[in-house]
Amino acid sequence: MASGGGHTGYARALAQYLESPVDFVIPTGDSFSRRLLEPYARRIFEVTKGRSPAGGSLLKGGISAFLQSLRLPKYDVTIATGSNHSVIPSFLQKLKGSEIYAIESQDRIVTRGRAVNLISHISRAVFLHWSEQSRLYKNGVVTGPIVEKPRYEPRDEGYILITAGSMGFPRLFKAALPIKMKAMVQTGSVSPEPYRRERPDWEFFEYDTDLERRIASASIVVTHQGKTAMESVVMYRKPTIIVFNRDWTRAASREDTKLYASILGATFLDDPSTWSGGELESALASSREPKIIEPGTRNLIKYIINSINKN
Repeated sequence: MASGGGHTGYARALAQYLESPVDFVIPTGDSFSRRLLEPYARRIFEVTKGRSPAGGSLLKGGISAFLQSLRLPKYDVTIATGSNHSVIPSFLQKLKGSEIYAIESQDRIVTRGRAVNLISHISRAVFLHWSEQSRLYKNGVVTGPIVEKPRYEPRDEGYILITAGSMGFPRLFKAALPIKMKAMVQTGSVSPEPYRRERPDWEFFEYDTDLERRIASASIVVTHQGKTAMESVVMYRKPTIIVFNRDWTRAASREDTKLYASILGATFLDDPSTWSGGELESALASSREPKIIEPGTRNLIKYIINSINKN
């Protein structure tokens, strides 16, 4: 279940370590996830996603999601990568006899993701990135951070990379404009045009299926509470600043995000609406080397294969 954004990143990471084509289920119309997964896919199915991290009604599109999920083939193993998009397909696969696994988000340290919490009741295991998440689930299995295989050698080309995921983060973009350093800014669903007019010397882009290349070449990565921070630290050991986005009302809490930053050795900043001025510049000036953390994706794959062999 490649449920969009960082959830799709988990799915692609697993496919890379499996090294054989797999079937994916993506949100309907999610062309970005499709492009990311096509090199690893046997087949790609689409199921309606009911709600974004900023909220919305899960009931909307629920009937479509149910009917689309009914039409999916039955699988021996189903891995839900999180998000409400995974819920209906996972429950229907369970009814068909599939073994269900779930992945909790990397930034859920003291709170549970609602979708993963639901799926955990029918799951053989919930995979966790950090030992600090162990208390969240009785059937939790700590694998280490679930990231892709690095494709680039890390280097420093002298720019700040600012990312905001698929939803965008206008308050962060606006607060970053006075920075004197060179920057690349990923805006997601937010139009980059207003920011281009103010900083024509910067590079703005909405999406990049090879964001990893930009991470590998950055001096510092500035991002929200999401998977990019983990990739920046674990895969490329980049100094990283995590800026809490309060608009993600159904995502990780402020406390979760602070602990997540601490686990990574990243710098935490509160939502830009609380800044008085100069917070980002100070954080950039005092950024530090992150922790050295080993990836855990291979451990997850081994766990599932061992479980299959036992059965």
